Amino acid sequence: MRLFLRLVLALSVIGSGPAYSFGDYPLASCAGNDGTIIDKTNINTDRAIMKGIITKADMQEYCERDPGAITQKFGGKLTVNQCIEQEYRRKRDIHLETTANCAAKTLSVRYNGRLDRSIRFPLSSDADTSCASGMPPLISQFVVLCPDAAKRLGID
Repeated sequence: MRLFLRLVLALSVIGSGPAYSFGDYPLASCAGNDGTIIDKTNINTDRAIMKGIITKADMQEYCERDPGAITQKFGGKLTVNQCIEQEYRRKRDIHLETTANCAAKTLSVRYNGRLDRSIRFPLSSDADTSCASGMPPLISQFVVLCPDAAKRLGID
């Protein structure tokens, strides 16, 4: 039964885009794409979890913005539709998961089950929070998972 429910949820998100999702999964910094949240649990706890996938709608936004200049509009060779199909084929099997311990103010990000980054809030005063650092989407993920702690830290 649980597998059936997951399949139904996945098909609704994939088939209908973000309409059946929980919103944007913040990933994009300077040149990246966002994902789509498919599950959020235990918000504001020591076990807050957000899970996501990459949808065609995510790739459409990315290709229309085209930070890599791969579409014809920005000097590349692909149409926007070709870009969407190419990027979606490359990224459709990515599974995203971010966990947070809101009391400890920590965040851990996993891509396809592998730990990518872990950070602790508040960030140091000299932390690089520029677009290029990749930090803005991590801050946004913390706000999604720990809105109360984020507000207390002044990062809401």
